[in-house]
Amino acid sequence: MEARCTKSNTIVLIVHELLIQDKYFNDIKSGIKKFEIRRNNRDYCVGNVLALENIKTKEVIRKQIEYITDCSVYDLPNIIILGIK
Repeated sequence: MEARCTKSNTIVLIVHELLIQDKYFNDIKSGIKKFEIRRNNRDYCVGNVLALENIKTKEVIRKQIEYITDCSVYDLPNIIILGIK
């Protein structure tokens, strides 16, 4: 896993620790949900890792960001969709 948003040739692995509701956690864990909708309040980059902690059970799963869609073009400022694998 490598981050692709650095301006130099340095590869930096960034892990974003996030809380997630039980229903969405289980959908990601089962493979049904392959995206995450978030506020664009962090420096998310393709290759970064999301460490998603289930609010209810405290279980954590890690998913890598493989695609980022900025929803501001749809009049949803500061909202992004993260494609994860």
